[in-house]
Amino acid sequence: MAEQVDRIVAATRLPTVLVGIIAWGTRAPVFPLHGWDLHDQRAVIYGTADATAVLTEPGDVARYVMLTAAVERIAVWDDAARAVLARISDQYRESGDLD
Repeated sequence: MAEQVDRIVAATRLPTVLVGIIAWGTRAPVFPLHGWDLHDQRAVIYGTADATAVLTEPGDVARYVMLTAAVERIAVWDDAARAVLARISDQYRESGDLD
């Protein structure tokens, strides 16, 4: 698992990748029920166990734009995100879980 976390750290240094981390214990003003992909604020794609949905209606997309912004505000980025990931990686190594 430590190696997987290390790969995420490496991805944070790519110019086209943004990785935000919401640290354990962070108080969240929102609680998303599922993940989603936001595409240029014009479309949202999300999937559940039963189906995948593509939303393009402006009102629907606007809700996900606001939800994305709320989640991004509580995340840490760049060096702060890498520090959180480094701690997680170290914890896996200390536990003996190197896979």
